[in-house]
Amino acid sequence: MTVCLLAGICHAQQIRISGKVLEASTKQAAIAANVVLQTNDSTFVNGAATDNKGIFRIEKVAEGSYKLVISAIGFKKSVIDLQGLSQSVDLGTLELEEASQQLEEVTVSATNVVSKFDRKLVFPNKQQITASNSGVDLLRNLMLPRLNVNPLDGSVSLNDGSSVQLCINGRKVGKEEIQALIPSDILRIEYLEDPGLRYGDAGAVVNYIVRRYELGGSVSTSAQQSPYVMWGNYNVSGKVNYKKSEFGIWYGAYSHKFENAWRTNEETFAKEDGTFLHRTEEGIPDVTSEYAQWGGISYNLQEADNYMLNASVGFWNENKPRTGFHSTLYTREYPELATERLDFAHNRNSRPWFDIYFQKELKKKQFLALNVVGTYIGSHNRQNYQEILDNEFVADYFSGVQGDKYSIIAEGIYEKTFKKSRFSSGIKHTQAYSDNEYSGTLNYNTQMKQADTYAYAQYNGKWKKMNYTLGVGVTRSWYQQIGQEDYETYQFNPRFSLSYTFNEEFYARMNGSLNSNEPSLSQLSAVDQLIDSLQIRRGNPDLKPYNNYRLNLTLGYNKKKVQINWYTNYRNAPDVIMEQTYRENGKFIRSYANHHRFQSLENELSVRVGMLWDVLQLRGSTGLSRYWSHGTDYNHTYTNWYYELEATAMYKRFMGYFMIQSNRNSFFGESLSSGENLHVLMLQYRLGKVNLGAGIINPFSDNYKREQENRNRYAGSKGAWHVKESAHMAFLTFAYNFSFGRQYQSKNKKINNSDTDAGVL
Repeated sequence: MTVCLLAGICHAQQIRISGKVLEASTKQAAIAANVVLQTNDSTFVNGAATDNKGIFRIEKVAEGSYKLVISAIGFKKSVIDLQGLSQSVDLGTLELEEASQQLEEVTVSATNVVSKFDRKLVFPNKQQITASNSGVDLLRNLMLPRLNVNPLDGSVSLNDGSSVQLCINGRKVGKEEIQALIPSDILRIEYLEDPGLRYGDAGAVVNYIVRRYELGGSVSTSAQQSPYVMWGNYNVSGKVNYKKSEFGIWYGAYSHKFENAWRTNEETFAKEDGTFLHRTEEGIPDVTSEYAQWGGISYNLQEADNYMLNASVGFWNENKPRTGFHSTLYTREYPELATERLDFAHNRNSRPWFDIYFQKELKKKQFLALNVVGTYIGSHNRQNYQEILDNEFVADYFSGVQGDKYSIIAEGIYEKTFKKSRFSSGIKHTQAYSDNEYSGTLNYNTQMKQADTYAYAQYNGKWKKMNYTLGVGVTRSWYQQIGQEDYETYQFNPRFSLSYTFNEEFYARMNGSLNSNEPSLSQLSAVDQLIDSLQIRRGNPDLKPYNNYRLNLTLGYNKKKVQINWYTNYRNAPDVIMEQTYRENGKFIRSYANHHRFQSLENELSVRVGMLWDVLQLRGSTGLSRYWSHGTDYNHTYTNWYYELEATAMYKRFMGYFMIQSNRNSFFGESLSSGENLHVLMLQYRLGKVNLGAGIINPFSDNYKREQENRNRYAGSKGAWHVKESAHMAFLTFAYNFSFGRQYQSKNKKINNSDTDAGVL
């Protein structure tokens, strides 16, 4: 009993609440402001006053739920609700408004969210941390608006399909490093729903602010494995710290093999002579498999509020030894000629990289950062396509690609902070070279050079209750394929954002942007690849960049434990690069071209409720999307309705999770791609530093499938990909995390670059 009491006292002494208080109107430090920590029934617990820099610290806080009240003469009181406090938190910069203005309190409730003008600061509570095995689990348990976290592979995306940039202390990382994070080491998560020009075309940014150790380190391990299917995900990572230095290492892998995967498909071909071919593909269950491993080491040297140097090297290796389909192919016009179809590929890809980053705090609130990233991408892909009739080959194609791509990315940014605003600018240059050798039935060699330069300037300010951002960027792109003419283009990229807070419950935000989209190296490759006996994939070196115009409107309502958000997103892309299918010498050529226009209108309503009874939280969303594809020789429209429901129950050491979602389909060009019709049920139990769990995928369905459709008038198709093991598939989870040493918060790295485009058709 004595040992337990002493351990509880030591743990309580580790919790600290800190932050910095500024006067909202002048951005100057609020000196001698009163900071009082109270229980929910307003009982005094502890207090402090801000120093001459506006900084406060409250030490030796026990676990529990509190209110932090900040007040000063002539200013409106600010109240921050800290529910389920279980670890030290840095609240960042808080602002006090003048009492003469019509102002509201700043309240953090339910999910412990502090809303800033450009981001949300999310502080996980004790239940959410206890119920999580990794950084991905924690993000899922927070149920942030618009964010979809796949509970199976850990991928993170927005509901509209836009990319999400993941960061750890400001440094861009992949989901693999997020999966390796220890939840108790995560101080807060910064969620940027409207990233600026520096983040390119990212739809959102999720930045994990993680503890940094002065001495000691941490180790994290996790695994997810089905007991009767070869399906598993594994991660291990570690960090060691000594004073200003930190050494890190991480490794992860996944292994997926299914014995019963097949494809069904209906195809219609309109030949040049006016006749038709109708083909039906009936899949035969066969094996498909994929494996991957990744890892890296890093070194970080930093002095708080002065400089930071980060250097890392890593690798990603992926091996898909057998992906494809075994089927029987029937032709309506020739019913007696049913053929056996074998369409299998073996793909191997490797991507080693290095990343060097340096940032420096300058005088007069100025900031400078530099980043260099080098990447090699090696691609080794092989595909075999065969059609067999009466034990004889009707078609027998082989294609292989060996690709090598080298790239270097260099970027620098500068920021200057004023009393009520901030100016930022930057320049980024990418230089790449690729050499791809296509062998097999057809043989080609392509060599391509690429150079992109992007410069931007952006200004953030505040006027009364409105925050605004104005920015402009210029992109210069240059491509050259050996043996072809090179081309050079310049694109103008303006951007704006306006947000207005009506009261403490309701806000609105609008942002618009014009982004240039370049053709990928693979789309520009002037090569042919055989798809099957009737179809050929071909690149187009005549493609030109196009502009994407976007306008977004967000309405938000927050009342105690209820959060309601409405999103509308409109996209207009004239001269867009979309698919182009045409007939040539009895074959159907699948290529790309600049078309008239693509438009989409997406609407979504999202509601979150919780924590109810400090146990249950719910999130539901529903949306309606409309797409218009106006090609040079086709016009298509498509409408999709979808929904998603999530529920998380957390009680003591137990956590239960249920998710169900319908297909969120997307349409582009002439192709319809379906989302996952998926539901997952999980239960976990924490035993000390070990977290054990079990789950099941699609417990109420016996058929997992992903549908696709092509509406081309010459070569249309409609089919689905099936995996039997993805229905009723049970799995077990295991996680063991521990850390040691004193802790303090890391600086944020503000430049994030990577290259993942192999340039292979």
